[in-house]
Amino acid sequence: MTGLKTVVRRGFAGGGAATLLLAALFAVGSGTEPTTLLLAGWLAVVGLSLLLAGRREHLTVGGRTLGWPRVAAIGISVLAIGSSAFGLSRLGQFAVGSTMWLLTGFVTLFVLGYLAWFALECWRGGWHLDDAMFAVE
Repeated sequence: MTGLKTVVRRGFAGGGAATLLLAALFAVGSGTEPTTLLLAGWLAVVGLSLLLAGRREHLTVGGRTLGWPRVAAIGISVLAIGSSAFGLSRLGQFAVGSTMWLLTGFVTLFVLGYLAWFALECWRGGWHLDDAMFAVE
């Protein structure tokens, strides 16, 4: 495994473990409020997929084998969709055109664009980034 690939895989594993821990904290500390359980479930899906991408070279889903970059791409895509929905839902708290509204909108769009780009990089196995970083052995 190349050095850069090792760094990326360890980052996915660590980020996935931290996200699973955060999901557990939301689930345990919140009771049974539906929105908080939805948030905990979303974080659990993201955390599990990133942890699997960081620890397993291949994953069999429904009889089809996926390499770790594709599993990571799925997790990052779910993260992008959920964080965008969360950011856009917060826009209603601020007056339209206010500084906080514009800042929240800008950050939401930036995060969505960055995560979508990185998910595509993972899915394609390195389009703009080094393809050796996404090699599946």
